[in-house]
Amino acid sequence: MNMASCQYSDLAASAFNRRDVDALLALVHEDFVYLDGMGIQSGREAMRRRELALVEAFPDAQVILTPFVITEDRLALTGLLSGTFSAPLVLPGRVIAPHGRQISLHYAAHFTFKGRLAIREEAFFDSAALLLPLDQEEA
Repeated sequence: MNMASCQYSDLAASAFNRRDVDALLALVHEDFVYLDGMGIQSGREAMRRRELALVEAFPDAQVILTPFVITEDRLALTGLLSGTFSAPLVLPGRVIAPHGRQISLHYAAHFTFKGRLAIREEAFFDSAALLLPLDQEEA
């Protein structure tokens, strides 16, 4: 079994929770590809921008990652991102306005590894969880 796929979730969660973007980038291949319901991003610099956008939008964010399938070159996990949505979330081609409230965003992700580094992530989450429900909007 690839030790990288075994340790990835612990190392990634620890780095994110410390706001250590460089440590996160050290876990991925230079050609890292990220896909989610909003699009596709390629390369470490795209990952840097995405991670910085998350920690800026959710300055108190914490993540818990729970692996449920680990193989030689694959990792599947569930995650929980929680924090206060206090600054705009700037994504490629879209900005989501903050509502100042605590969120808990559940997601699933599938990783592929090349050697010791993650080369691909497919993330699945409901982006509507970032939006303030209509019945809670302030006048």
